[in-house]
Amino acid sequence: MTERSKQQNYGYDLEPVDISDVLSFVESRQEVYGNKPKVNLSMYGDAGKWHVDAAVSYKGREGRDEHQPFLLKSYKQLWRAEKYVKDLAEEHGFSYEGLNPNLTNEDMYLQYQKRQQAKDTFTNDLKIEMTQHSTELQEVIETQLVGDENDQSFLTKKEVEQLISVHFNRIEKGLGHLAESMEQQSKKRTFADYCDEMKNLLKECRQHFKDSIIERTVTSKQKLDDKVTGLRNDVRDNIVEVKDTAKSTVKQTILYMNERLKDFTNAIDQKLYEHEPVQLDRKQNKAMAAQAHER
Repeated sequence: MTERSKQQNYGYDLEPVDISDVLSFVESRQEVYGNKPKVNLSMYGDAGKWHVDAAVSYKGREGRDEHQPFLLKSYKQLWRAEKYVKDLAEEHGFSYEGLNPNLTNEDMYLQYQKRQQAKDTFTNDLKIEMTQHSTELQEVIETQLVGDENDQSFLTKKEVEQLISVHFNRIEKGLGHLAESMEQQSKKRTFADYCDEMKNLLKECRQHFKDSIIERTVTSKQKLDDKVTGLRNDVRDNIVEVKDTAKSTVKQTILYMNERLKDFTNAIDQKLYEHEPVQLDRKQNKAMAAQAHER
């Protein structure tokens, strides 16, 4: 790609402008030519910084394809550039094509790949832990939810669903507190440290969930025993139906939690690299390049 084509298609080597300037340009082109321009955002790494571009495409005179690039912002931290461009795309409905490897410095691109690989590995590790947690919850449901001699559950479907909702809310809040509390510690943290802490959090929440079912069951039994004996035979939820509903709810919520784990990964990545500029480990980068070449 020549220097000219870089400038024609991206904000390469241009002076940075505010997003308001881009929006004004889009509005003016629409007024003049009657068609709404498309804005595509991208990012590239060069000279130790991560740059965010906006490319405006529209139909000009006689229907000709026109293209206007803008350079928006540049950051030393990768996560700051990614957050800015993704927020911008979401706020204005722009498209985002991701990092442009053709414009990115080779060392910086390898640095980017290492970061992405570490984040993906961390996310996968968390999902494995969450899958294991789902299995453990299923076991708790199977063993701790009980019914009477007529297979009527002592807890209703609604009660169990509420317990499951409270359980996963505890996990979500715990993940938020986890990032904040570990941030205060002086030791340099890693993805592995956060993964270990999440394991402990899930273990603690699972025990709380189990204890809650046992406590609610004891209370429900006592209430029924205190009433007229005939009320024990009132229509209540079947124990098998309650268990099936509970297990299905857990599976559905786990899918939601797996999506939330991506946000948690990004948050932790920001914490780990919040004040760290791009570091070019040339020895390690060359090793990665050699491995890539072999593949």
